[in-house]
Amino acid sequence: MSPTFRALSNRNYRLYASGAVVSNTGTWMQRVAQDWLVLQLTNNSGTALGVTTGLQFLPILLLSPYAGLVADRFPKRRLLQVTQLMMAVPAALLGVLALTGAAQTWHVY
Repeated sequence: MSPTFRALSNRNYRLYASGAVVSNTGTWMQRVAQDWLVLQLTNNSGTALGVTTGLQFLPILLLSPYAGLVADRFPKRRLLQVTQLMMAVPAALLGVLALTGAAQTWHVY
């Protein structure tokens, strides 16, 4: 096996990498869908779209300095499970609101 793909011989890495591909694909699909929903709800307001995009990255900006501390103190597997759940629940709720036609702009923010 070439050095480029040597990490794929490790089962745990393959599980992590495939899970990361699924998670990141879902995250970016959610971001596109949220932006599209905001445009529909606000009659194509660029300002609302900008606010939505800015707010999507706000947790990264605010929580990144503390992420290393948390990662060092908690089991990695449990941390991944909790963070994925914390991303999935709001996404599912927003999806239900959008499908039922009850979504409003502030729900996306």
